[in-house]
This record gives sequence, C-alpha cells and structure tokens, in this order.
Amino acid sequence: MAAPPPDIDLTPWAVAVAVAGAAVGPKFAQYVSAYALILMGWFAGLLYGLFTRAPESKLPVWAYSLFTFLVTMVATVPISQVAADYVPFSYTALLFPIAVAIPAIPDKWGTIGVWAFERWQAVRGVKP
Repeated sequence: MAAPPPDIDLTPWAVAVAVAGAAVGPKFAQYVSAYALILMGWFAGLLYGLFTRAPESKLPVWAYSLFTFLVTMVATVPISQVAADYVPFSYTALLFPIAVAIPAIPDKWGTIGVWAFERWQAVRGVKP
C-alpha cells in the first residue's frame, strides 16, 4: 500500500513565506511575506476601489491611493488579529482579505464608521 501524498499547504500565506524565505532567508521570511501579502492585497483592492469609485470624487486618485496604502499598511495586522478572535481562521489567513477590503470600499468609510458607532452605542445602552 502506497503512503499518502504529503500534506502541502498552498494558502497565500504559505506561498508568500516560501517565496520570501527563498529571497531573504528564513529569519525574515515571515515579516517580509506578511507585508508582501498585504501589499498585493492593497493593490488588488485599489484596482477594484478605483474602478467602482465615482468620477466626481473630491479626493484625487493619487491622494486616495496614498491614503489607502498608509491605512492598509498600518491597520491590516491589528484588524486581522482582532477579527481572528471572532472567526475560525488564523490572523495570517485574514491578512489578504482585509488588505483587499480597505481600499476596495471607496468613499464609504464614513458611513461604515457611523454605523459602527451607532452599534457600539446600542450595545452600551446609549440612545442616539
């Protein structure tokens, strides 16, 4: 009887770690791969966000790109660590989807913030 095939992990995180490990060595692979994965997610989300964005938006494309890049690089890891407590995935599995979602929702972050604030007040028992 033949042995079962080896269990190969082909998640985006594992592939990014393998490529980064080949490029910079095993010590820094997890750090480089995390931000490479976030960068790819930001770019994919940015393409979708710019495509669905209203042409008459007040913020120029370069400013929107820079703003979402900075927010994505700073906020993706903390958001994925918090979200991992509520969903059955590790935070590394959530890096790419969260990095895509941040720039993919153009000009709607204010609405999302108001909705989240209202929900937070409702949980605390404060009437709007």
